[in-house]
Amino acid sequence: MSALTDDTLPVTPRAIRDEMILFAVMAVLLGLVPWSGIYPFFVMQALCFALLACAFNLLIGYGGLLSFGHAMFLGTAGYVSAHALKVWGLSPELGILAGTAAAAALGVVTGLIAIRRQGIYFSMITLALSQLLYFIYLQTPVHPR
Repeated sequence: MSALTDDTLPVTPRAIRDEMILFAVMAVLLGLVPWSGIYPFFVMQALCFALLACAFNLLIGYGGLLSFGHAMFLGTAGYVSAHALKVWGLSPELGILAGTAAAAALGVVTGLIAIRRQGIYFSMITLALSQLLYFIYLQTPVHPR
């Protein structure tokens, strides 16, 4: 079996050069954002959507799996980070690391449950787990007692 399939194109040096030029232009534009006067929240939201698009490209494009669990991981990391900062009194760096570790642990648990499924069943399980955590986080009291 060859390395190329019918729907792929061979990578040429010109295509690689064009991608590198585009990457450099985008990096320069991103570096100029703080001095451009663009609202910072807009840039952060655009970067989050770009990260989400990359995650969907990885899962759907290469893995063939449609996941609805991305918000579950982002929400878990956000909630744990905020809780670590507010209640535990950690520094922002440690709070972000705690949120990342919690999202990674949730990813392991979710993966153990969902990765054995394929097709629509994988999508349904990730959607169900995402909704389950959404309602758990919605019912959780915000202030410590």
